[in-house]
Amino acid sequence: MTNANVSFQNIAVKYGLLVGLAHIAYFLLMRLLSLINIVELSYLSGLFLVAGIVMAISKFKRIKGGVINYFEGLGIGVVTAFVSSLMLALFLVLFVTLFDDTFVDSLSASALFPEGLSILTMFWITVAHGTWPGFFIAFIAMQWFKRQDHTTPKKI
Repeated sequence: MTNANVSFQNIAVKYGLLVGLAHIAYFLLMRLLSLINIVELSYLSGLFLVAGIVMAISKFKRIKGGVINYFEGLGIGVVTAFVSSLMLALFLVLFVTLFDDTFVDSLSASALFPEGLSILTMFWITVAHGTWPGFFIAFIAMQWFKRQDHTTPKKI
């Protein structure tokens, strides 16, 4: 892949899909272990988002010859987070519609979601709760990646 053919969107979508798959696998594992009703555990999947964004920014910077524009890094974070949360939201809609219509009620019973939660509201909350952290994670990561020397160890 030459750096002329690479856009931050392509890399962000690729890593967003991988993070989305990790979110879905984590959800299914929680379901298998009967931990699905402990909503707070679902926030641990944010670690997948952190790892995905950092790896995507790192790969993009490496492909671009060690130079990354600050806003490209932020874009990678937002797009990666949006794609992964959209994927999870679509999966949750299918899951609730086809397999477990009581899941929305259990979410609504927790203090983290509004009473009378609908499937559409669950969808949009999932997208929003997944996308906003991507911006903040990328903002923090770019403090490191914007430096020219972040990949080369300093010699003492």
